[in-house]
Amino acid sequence: MAQTPVNGLRLFGVAAHDPHASDHIAEGTSLVQLRSLAAVVGPGKYARATLDEKELKDYTRVLEEVQTGASVLPAPPGTVFRSRESLLRWLELHYFTLTQTMSAIEGHGQARLTVTKAAGLEKVGESGSEAKESAKQLIATASQSTRVLRGQAAATITLPVPEEETTIIAQASFLVELDRWQQFAEMVEKEDQRHTALDFHLTGPWPPYDFVKMQFGG
Repeated sequence: MAQTPVNGLRLFGVAAHDPHASDHIAEGTSLVQLRSLAAVVGPGKYARATLDEKELKDYTRVLEEVQTGASVLPAPPGTVFRSRESLLRWLELHYFTLTQTMSAIEGHGQARLTVTKAAGLEKVGESGSEAKESAKQLIATASQSTRVLRGQAAATITLPVPEEETTIIAQASFLVELDRWQQFAEMVEKEDQRHTALDFHLTGPWPPYDFVKMQFGG
């Protein structure tokens, strides 16, 4: 007979939080506080998670709501602890690393950049070798722009483009100071105007999903 999953705590992320401030920073969640950090949690079954679209939307909704008022380190989607006590032990064990990481991302947001071929760029009658050479040139141009933007960010991660993808040329995430977000967006716009064969799509600021990798296990 299958065992019924026990109730646990679903971890959305760890936020910088004043112990004397409100114990609520996102709808439908509560906090497990340890000194200057607070785990943002909600109810969840302590079992292997199967994430659906609704749960992923709730995950991003909570983290983006937290980010409006505090720096937050996202946990992997579907992370569940057995109890408050086990979560506190994990916070204590990783407290130094978490606070160091919090210091690095504080006051920053994640920018996601997707570079695509400009609409109508395909040339009628272009041979396979010509198409490959054209693609190489576009990739080189996108890489050059990424290097320019990297100088305006605290950190940069180049994201892989699926081999079967024919429209996306490059993808990257940048950790950008929120106070300088507008200047960064303007630089992206300038790169977009400078390279007419490419379209630059910027989104954010997001929580630093691509820059935080939490560790779990024994």
